[in-house]
Amino acid sequence: MKLTIALLFGLVACRASGSLTVSSVPEVVPAGVTSVKSFGAVGDGVTDDRAAVQAAIDAATATGGTVYFPPGTYAISRDRSFAFGLKVAGTVHLRGAGQGRSVIQQQAGAAPSVRLLNVSGDHVVIEDLTLDGNRSRQAPNEQRHGLFAGDAQGLVVQRVTAQNFTGDGFYLYNGTRDARFSDVLATGNGRNGLTLGGMVDGTAIVRSRFVENTAQQLDSEPGGANIVSNTTITASLFDGGTASKQYVLTCSGTGTASKGHGWSIVGNTINGPVMIVWADDVKLVGNIGVNPSPKSFVTVYRSSANVMIMANRLKQTQAEKAQLAGVLVMGTANSGPSQVLVANNDIELTYAASFGVRASGASSVVIVGNLLRGAGRAAVGYAGVHLRATSADDTFRSAVIRGNTIENFGERGVSIVGNGSARLLSVEIIGNTFSDDSAIPTMTTGISLDDGSGAAQELTVDGNKYVGGVKAHVINDPRKAARQ
Repeated sequence: MKLTIALLFGLVACRASGSLTVSSVPEVVPAGVTSVKSFGAVGDGVTDDRAAVQAAIDAATATGGTVYFPPGTYAISRDRSFAFGLKVAGTVHLRGAGQGRSVIQQQAGAAPSVRLLNVSGDHVVIEDLTLDGNRSRQAPNEQRHGLFAGDAQGLVVQRVTAQNFTGDGFYLYNGTRDARFSDVLATGNGRNGLTLGGMVDGTAIVRSRFVENTAQQLDSEPGGANIVSNTTITASLFDGGTASKQYVLTCSGTGTASKGHGWSIVGNTINGPVMIVWADDVKLVGNIGVNPSPKSFVTVYRSSANVMIMANRLKQTQAEKAQLAGVLVMGTANSGPSQVLVANNDIELTYAASFGVRASGASSVVIVGNLLRGAGRAAVGYAGVHLRATSADDTFRSAVIRGNTIENFGERGVSIVGNGSARLLSVEIIGNTFSDDSAIPTMTTGISLDDGSGAAQELTVDGNKYVGGVKAHVINDPRKAARQ
C-alpha cells in the first residue's frame, strides 16, 4: 500500500514538473484485443502504417477478434496489388479511442479509385474512428472512397467520421445487406456522404449526420436491374450547406422494371431537396427542414407509387427559380406517379413564384389536411395546389384535395389546368379553407376549375370556406357552362 501511494505521488510530481509524456504512459489494452501498435504501427501521421495495420487486421480476423487503434493518426498507403488501402475480408471488430482521436488517413497522392477501407467480410464492426481522405493532397477522383463495402452482411458502423475523401465518405455496393450506421458523420467529401449502389438491402441509419458533401448527402444509384430496398433512416441530419446545391437525399431505381422500394425516412432534419424517382413504398414522415436550394423541396418523379409524405414541417426559402413547389409530383410520357399521399404537412414558401403542391402528369394524388402557406406577394398563375394533365395517353386519373388550409399564394388557392385533349378524369375539392391576410391580398381567387381546355372530366366541389382577401370563390367552372 505504501509503495502504491509513493508511486502515485511520484506520478503527480512528474506531471507537475512536466517530465511525464504520453509515450511514457504504458498503453492499456483490454484482454482479447489486438493493438495495431503491437504489430509495429506508429500513428504519427507520417510513417506508412499500412503493413502493420493490415497484419493486425489479418491476425484478428483469424480469431474473430478486435483490433484497437490507440489515439494517433495512422497513414495508410495503397496495397499495390489492389485498389484499396486496408482489406477487411472476415469477421473482425475495428475500434478506436474516439472520433477525432484515432484517425486512419489516406496517404497523399493516392492512386485513382483507391478505397481506404475495403470491407467484404460479414458482421464486421467499425467504431470510434475517423477515416480521413486527405483530400487537399489528392488529385480529384470521384471513386476514391472512405469505407467501401461489397457483398458484406451485417456491417455495423458506429461513431465513425468519414471526411475529406475525393469520392464518397461511405459506399455500400452489391450484395451488402443489413448494414447499420449509428452516430456517424460524413462531411467534406468530394462526392456523396453515403451512397447505396447496386443491389443493397436492409440499410438502417440512425442519429447520423451527412453535411457539407459536394454532391449529395445520401444517394442511391442501383444501376441496371439492381434495386436498393428496405432502407430506414431516423433521427439524422442531411444538410448540403454551402458545398452543394444538389439533392440532399435520393431514393431511386433505374426504370419502371427495376424500381427501388421500402424507404422509411422518419423524424429527421432535412435541409435541402429530396428526390424520389422510380421508387415504391416510400414514407417521408415527421421530418423538419429548410430548403434554400433552387429545387423543389420534395420531388416524386416518374412511375413511383405508394408514396406517403406526411406530418412534415418544411420551409422553402430559395429566391432563384420560379415554378418550384413544396411538393412536386411529376410524370413523363406513360410514366406518372400514382398513389401519392400528401397529408398533414406544414409547408411554407417564401418566394412568390412558387406552388405549395404541384401535380403534373401524375396518375393519382391525395392532398389532405395540410397547411400550405405562400409568400403573400403577387405572382400570376401560382397557386397553393396546382393540378395539370399533360398527355391524353397518360391519364391523370384522380386527385382529392380535402381539408387543407391554403393561404397567401400568388394568385389562387387551387388551379386546374389541361393540355389540349389531356384531362383529369376525377377531381374532388372538399372542405378546404382558402384565406389571404396579406396587407394587399394576392390570392383573391379560391378555386379555378378550368383553363379553357376542359381540364377536368368529373368535378366535385363542396363545403369549402373563403375568408380574408379571397373574394372570388370558384371561377372558370365548366359545370355552369354545361348547364347553360
